[in-house]
Amino acid sequence: MKKLLLVFIASVFALPTFASNGERIITKLVENYKAQNGISANYSITTDQGNTTGQIAMQGNKFRMSSADLICWYDGKTQWSYSTMTDEVCITEPTDEELQMVNPYSIISNFRHAFNAFLMKSDTESNHEVLMKPKTPKSTDIASVTIWVSKQKYLPMKILFKMNDNTSIVIVMSNYKCKQSFKPSTFTYDKSLVPEGTKVVDLR
Repeated sequence: MKKLLLVFIASVFALPTFASNGERIITKLVENYKAQNGISANYSITTDQGNTTGQIAMQGNKFRMSSADLICWYDGKTQWSYSTMTDEVCITEPTDEELQMVNPYSIISNFRHAFNAFLMKSDTESNHEVLMKPKTPKSTDIASVTIWVSKQKYLPMKILFKMNDNTSIVIVMSNYKCKQSFKPSTFTYDKSLVPEGTKVVDLR
């Protein structure tokens, strides 16, 4: 997932209004997300290594993801990740870029600092298509991010990451449930959700 297709048309740079329109859509998306308090959704993540599906709960900069082979909690600072492959829980304090690979709203909410946003011609009537390019390409492994935003709900329906090594990550979101109320414990490690005796490795 750590190395979680658009060709960027050069003429976009000659049309600065595209950038402002793209930024307005992302700004509205972020404002709508904050207004929902808590959101849950189903997700599908496809990489060059395969596909995984699961559920995600999000509130502010916190989230919990769960799938058949992974559970991940993040409380805004600390991340706990349980993998059935290693049968371990790893504790880390992820960087902003690492969070972008797993939390759809991390890349969206931080776009002003690191990305320029360009409104593209969408291939569907129901979605806006926004292409995001890093302001300083040499400082990131991400070549571009494309976000398809629902015109009706102003929530992300699909996110495509293109990496500098020519790999890609596609996140598809569905079955949104908004205005959820989550307890703080939702986003911290819950040992009852992993097998008894699971080893905990602190990598901070």
